Parts: sequence; structure tokens; C-alpha cells
Amino acid sequence: MEKLECPNCHQQAISMWQKMCLGPGRAIPCPQCGSRLSVPYWAMLAVIPFAIGFIAAQLVGSAAVGVVLVVLGFLVMAWIHYQFVPLIVKK
Repeated sequence: MEKLECPNCHQQAISMWQKMCLGPGRAIPCPQCGSRLSVPYWAMLAVIPFAIGFIAAQLVGSAAVGVVLVVLGFLVMAWIHYQFVPLIVKK
């Protein structure tokens, strides 16, 4: 799988899965240059689809539909995080 580019050294640095585990309060070192990589605080907005799916799952009467809503919310959240949330160098 292709690695994502470090914003500091512009080398292929971390995997998609490593980026998915990042939050504003968590940083990991770039294996190439050692910079601490993270995501900006507004990345927390990517959680909104998951929260909506979870709330909607509580309101529907069917457990199966509720599970589908939660999974769909999670997948949309993951896609938004991967596509639109940039890696930043944490100072």
C-alpha cells in the first residue's frame, strides 16, 4: 500500500492506517526525518457522520438498521479523514 507524504521532508512516510489513528492530541514520528506528524484540531469535525449514524441508530426500531447506520457513519468518517484531513508537523 502506498504511504502518505510527510509535510516536512516530502518523503513517503506513514501508512493510511497510521494516519487514521492520528488525532489532534496524538503525533507519531516520521520514519524519514523524525518530525512529529499529526492532524489539525478541526479534524475532529470528521467524527460528525459517525455521531449522526450512532444517534440515528438509537432512534430506529430495528437493530439491523441501527448497525448499518453506525457502520455507514464510520465509513464516511474514515473517508473524510483520509481524503480531506491533512498531515501537519506538530511543533
